[in-house]
Amino acid sequence: MDVSYEGKPCPKCSYKRTELDSSPQWQCPNCGVVYVKFLQTQSAPAPAPAIRRTAGVESAANPAVQSSGLAMFAHLSILGNLIVPLMGIVVPIVIWVIKSDKDEMAVASAKEALNFQISVSLWALAVGLPVLLIPPWFMAAILVWAVLALALLILPIIATVKVAGANTYYYPITLHIFGDAPIE
Repeated sequence: MDVSYEGKPCPKCSYKRTELDSSPQWQCPNCGVVYVKFLQTQSAPAPAPAIRRTAGVESAANPAVQSSGLAMFAHLSILGNLIVPLMGIVVPIVIWVIKSDKDEMAVASAKEALNFQISVSLWALAVGLPVLLIPPWFMAAILVWAVLALALLILPIIATVKVAGANTYYYPITLHIFGDAPIE
């Protein structure tokens, strides 16, 4: 995006972006709206989506849906780990590489999905290593692992719903190795 929103109000919440804001330039640090998408929906009436029939299934061919669709797929690929091991790592990396200069929302979601999976793995390892030295820690470790397993099932679904609304979702208690960290 060529337009800088620094000093300009957000078209949705009127928040004025400052140079200290660390969120991506294409996103409001206050409400998380993607500027371009919000302005596109406000400026022109939505055309009727073209209907494409494939094997008896009707689907809308809308490029805006495709962009958030890739972002949603990046988050849902985490659940794909239950079916195909490493799917949750491979899919976000592929989205990141293929869409790196074309779709900022999909790339940000792919990076966030990778950050979340790496963080959960590190948390599980950090809880599991003391079990080797302190065996009674095993019961507490099982409880923490259960919470992490629930997070791996629930949080990607929440992220998918948020991304479907053209908002970026940041997972809680996540190390942001790739991409920008959210403003707290």
